Amino acid sequence: MNVLVIGAGIAGLSAAYHLKQAGIAATVLEARDRIGGRVWTNRDFADIPVEFGAELIHGRSPAVNTWAWVEKLGLKTWHWNKLDDSMIRTENGDWLTMGEARAASAELDVTRSWDLGDAPAPRDDEDLGAYLRRIGFSEAQLRYVQRSFANAEGDSMECLNAAAHAPHPTAASGGAKVVDSNGDDDDGDYRILDGYDSYYERLADGLDIRLNCAVQAIDWTKDVRISLRGGASFKGDAAVLTLPLGVLQSGKVGFDPPLPAMKREALAGLKMGPVMKLVYLFDEPLLDRSIGAIYARGNPPMWWSPSLGRAGGATVWTGFVTGDYAREMLDLGEEAALNKGLDTLREELGNPSLAYRKARWINWPQDPFALGGYSVCLPGHYDAREKLSAATPPLYWAGEATAPHHLTAMVHGAYFSGQRAAREIVEAL
Repeated sequence: MNVLVIGAGIAGLSAAYHLKQAGIAATVLEARDRIGGRVWTNRDFADIPVEFGAELIHGRSPAVNTWAWVEKLGLKTWHWNKLDDSMIRTENGDWLTMGEARAASAELDVTRSWDLGDAPAPRDDEDLGAYLRRIGFSEAQLRYVQRSFANAEGDSMECLNAAAHAPHPTAASGGAKVVDSNGDDDDGDYRILDGYDSYYERLADGLDIRLNCAVQAIDWTKDVRISLRGGASFKGDAAVLTLPLGVLQSGKVGFDPPLPAMKREALAGLKMGPVMKLVYLFDEPLLDRSIGAIYARGNPPMWWSPSLGRAGGATVWTGFVTGDYAREMLDLGEEAALNKGLDTLREELGNPSLAYRKARWINWPQDPFALGGYSVCLPGHYDAREKLSAATPPLYWAGEATAPHHLTAMVHGAYFSGQRAAREIVEAL
């Protein structure tokens, strides 16, 4: 049996790796001239690895499969606890560590702990903002949620299905959503100091990967025939599709026969969040080296530094924006967006003369092979991910948008989805 895997991001690499482990030949077709997809480690911007895409390992729970590879490869990590190593500009203008700010304000603390007590579960038809207002969140709390938690989820609160995105036990999910990069779980986040490429390049070892293979059409009448831009084609007994949600929704890839109603419903119930990074290199540290993150009131609202803990020398800081924050940046264009980000840092640090050595705008919404950062579930469509992930032999579906709600927007969720698709093929045999 020969399987075609579309996409050499983490989901595609995971699918091909697990198929190979099962003795099934797989050919990976990647549109870019590199592997990794929306995980993209750059080694030219600074003297440390800089992540232009996904950056962190979220927590240490058993569901976080990345740790098995970190331990297997002996990679070094850094722990971001988000309390004494993060600064926040509070609603009243105070400049405090996150731990100090949470201790001083129960109203802020609940937006980080998500201890909602006996609050009712969110409904599928509610957006996150509507749900939080219903259970009594103040406008100040909603602003905290938007600039931290919702920004990390990938879009503005009105785009987020409350049942899918709120970190609260729900009837629909049967359990609590795992809080991610800008909310608190029981162990914070981790950065791979060796670079994420140290992981995904080893995952790709020994796989048959063809770069610069942009898919144009998929004929899945019986087996699978994939036509590429430029005229070449590949034929397989089955295919694993890991195309990003934005690409699937764009119509850039044709399907014959057309996708069934279940898949069209799934695509209508999900949205590709506008996600971007503004990455700056400064000649000197901006803060004490023990501080690795800033929760700002401006745009970008979230900053972190992969240079945390390093002695002396140049410093990298990354601004992370999604939702309306990102849409504002898109309207500005690259130069003005980078200047706006710098102005936010200047204001938060009280340093009007702050200047950078160089900067990069990582614009995922306008990346032709991604068309966005990661997926969000829209109100009224809680089951969209389940529908998108369902196998339609000879097509099998993977990618972060197909992962369960508690694993989306995370590298380990993409890996999980590829592993699941490979298992579905093995079981079908």
